[in-house]
Amino acid sequence: MTSNPSFPSRWQTFFQENYRLFLLWSSGVFLFMFFRLFYFGYFHDKTTTALSFSQFCDFLIAGFKFDSAATGVCLAVPFLLNCFLQPLRLGKWVAKVRHLFAGLFFISVSLLGICGITYISEYGSQYNHLMLEGLYDDQQAIILTAIQQYQPWGSLLSLLMLITLSLCWNKKVDRTTPRKLTVQNKWVRCIITVVTIVLFICAARGSFETRPASRKWSAVTSDTFVNNLVINPFRSFIYAIEDFRELNSITSTNENPYSSTATEIDALLNSNAKTSNGPLLNKPSHIFYIVMESFDSWPLQDKYRSLKLTEQFHQLKQQGLYIEQALPAASSTMNSLSSLISGIPYSGVNMSRLNVKYDEYSLFELMKSQSYNTNFYYGGLLSWQKVGEFVKHQGADSVYSAADAGGKGSAGAWGVDDEQLFDLVSQTVKENSFNMILTTSYHGPFNLDLSNTDYPWQHKDYPAEISALSDNLLEQHILGHLWYSDQQLGKFVNRMRERHPKALFVITGDHYSRRYLHPQPNLYELTHVPILILGENVTQNMSDHQFASHMDITPTLMDLIAKPNSPYASFGNSLVSASSHSKVVHGHKTTRTAHVVWRETEAGQYDHFSIKSTHNEPHDESFVSEQYHDYMGASWHLLMSNKHDKLNRNCTN
Repeated sequence: MTSNPSFPSRWQTFFQENYRLFLLWSSGVFLFMFFRLFYFGYFHDKTTTALSFSQFCDFLIAGFKFDSAATGVCLAVPFLLNCFLQPLRLGKWVAKVRHLFAGLFFISVSLLGICGITYISEYGSQYNHLMLEGLYDDQQAIILTAIQQYQPWGSLLSLLMLITLSLCWNKKVDRTTPRKLTVQNKWVRCIITVVTIVLFICAARGSFETRPASRKWSAVTSDTFVNNLVINPFRSFIYAIEDFRELNSITSTNENPYSSTATEIDALLNSNAKTSNGPLLNKPSHIFYIVMESFDSWPLQDKYRSLKLTEQFHQLKQQGLYIEQALPAASSTMNSLSSLISGIPYSGVNMSRLNVKYDEYSLFELMKSQSYNTNFYYGGLLSWQKVGEFVKHQGADSVYSAADAGGKGSAGAWGVDDEQLFDLVSQTVKENSFNMILTTSYHGPFNLDLSNTDYPWQHKDYPAEISALSDNLLEQHILGHLWYSDQQLGKFVNRMRERHPKALFVITGDHYSRRYLHPQPNLYELTHVPILILGENVTQNMSDHQFASHMDITPTLMDLIAKPNSPYASFGNSLVSASSHSKVVHGHKTTRTAHVVWRETEAGQYDHFSIKSTHNEPHDESFVSEQYHDYMGASWHLLMSNKHDKLNRNCTN
C-alpha cells in the first residue's frame, strides 16, 4: 500500500512541528535576553564594579542557560504532545495546544518583563518574596503608590505593543510550513528523533552538564546586581513564589530551618535571661519611642551634610546617646516593628500572623512592669498587616491610628502626614506613659506638597560637591520627604521636651530606605539605621559602643529606667553596660562585626564591606554564617515552640 503524497507522513509532521517549537524557543530566549540587556543598560548605575569582557560573557552565557530552561519548560507540554499524539495523526490538537501555550508564554514574559522595570526601580532587584508580602499589606495603597510615583502609562503602552507583536509572531509561526526533510531510512529517522528529544531535554534543563541551571550557580560575576540579572524575570518570579512559600512553611514545620542544635539553642536562650543594672536615670515622666519610616544612616554621614536633609536629627544627636551604625531587624516595616515590640528577631516568620507573645521579651509588657501606661501610634490604618491586633496582643493599652488624626493626610496613600501624627500624640499623650510612634511620610508615592516649605532643593540645584557624585542623583521631591520627616521629628521632640522636661526619647529607623542619593551606595549605606536616645542626664559618655542592632534598644531601656534587678529577656545587649559588649550583631540576612558588615545574597552567598579600610580582621564567612544561623535558629525556636519553661524560671528567679 502506497502513501498519499499529499498527506504528509507522521514523522514529517513531527519534524515540522518541532521546527515551529524551535522557532518559538528561539524567540523566547531572544525576548528574555532582550529584557536582561535592557535592565543592564537602563539600571547600569546600580552596578558597583566594572565587569571585564570575560565576566560579561559569563553573565550572558549563564543568562542564556536560564532563558533556555524557562522557555523549554513552558513549551514542554506541546513537545510531549507532539511526541505522543503525532503518531496517532492528532497533529491538529498538537498545533492548538502549542499555539495556546506559546501565547500564554509570550503574554506572561511581556508582563513580567515590563513590570520588572518598576520592581527593580523600587527594590533594587528582580522579583523576590517581598512581592507577595503585598497580599497582607494595604493593597489599595500599594496600587495608588505605584500609579502616583511611577506613572506607569508608558510601561502599559510598551506592554500592549510587546504583547501585540508577540502574538502576531505566534500566529506567523503557526502558519509557517518548513521545507520537507526527506529521510527514507527509518534508522536515520530514529537517530534524528532521539537527537531532537535529547536536545529539547538539554534546552529545558539549560545545560548539557550534569547540573541544570540553578540559582545557586548564578553568581558568575563580581557584581551583586549583575548577578541578580542573570536570572530572567520569569524564573525570578517563580523563585519569589517558592521563597514566599518557604518562608510561610517555616510556621508549619517542626524542623528548624537554620539547622541549629538543641544545645546551641538552649545555650543562647539561657544567655538571653538578664536583669537590669540600673536605673541609671531618674524615672522619666514619659517615654517616646519613635520609629521613623525608612530613616536610615546614609543621610547622616558627614559627606552628605551639605544637603541639610537631617539637620534636626544632627542637632538632637549632639544632646544624647547616638549610635550611627545599627542593623535593623528586617528590611520591611512590619517585620522590623514586630521585632522591636516582641523582642524576637525576625527570622523569616511574619509575627503579625502569629499569636505568640513572651512577656519577658515583650517591650510593652516590660514597660508595664515598670508602671507605665503603654500606647501605640501609627500614621496609617490599623488594618495594615493587622498591626492593631498585633500591638494589642503584645500589651499596648491604647492604640491610635490615622483614623484618630483626621483619616487622611495631604499625600493620602499610606495615612496621615507626620505633622498630623505628632499632633495627635501631643493631644492624647498621658502622664507616666510609654508611647511607641510609627511614622509614614518618608514613603512612596512621595507626593507631599513642599512648595510652601523651606525645603532648600526645590529645583534640584544641589551643592557642587553633591552634584559631582553622579549624573543620576535621587529626585529632589523624594529627598524632600526625608527633609520633611526630619523637620517634623525635630519640632515634635523639642515641643515635648519643653512640655515634659523629664521625658525620654528613643529614635530609630524601621529599616533602610532602599533609596540612596547616588546609584552606587556601599554595603554600609545599604544596611544601617541610627539609634538615638535623648533625655535628662543622657549623654554620649554613657556608652562606648560603636555599632549595635535593633535588638539592643530594649535592654538599654531596661538599664536606663527599670527598677534594680528587674528580670527580662533579650537577644540584644545594653548599650550602657560596659560588661555587655557584642563582638557580633545580626539583622535578617545581615551581620555586623567591629569592622565588617556582611549580607547574605539571594543565592546564599555573602557580600562583605569593610567599614574601615585599614584593619586586620579576617573575612571569615564560615564564622559569620555559623553565628548567624545559631542566632536565627534560636529566634525561630522561640516563635515556633512553647518549650521555654527553663527560660521562664531563669527570668523569674
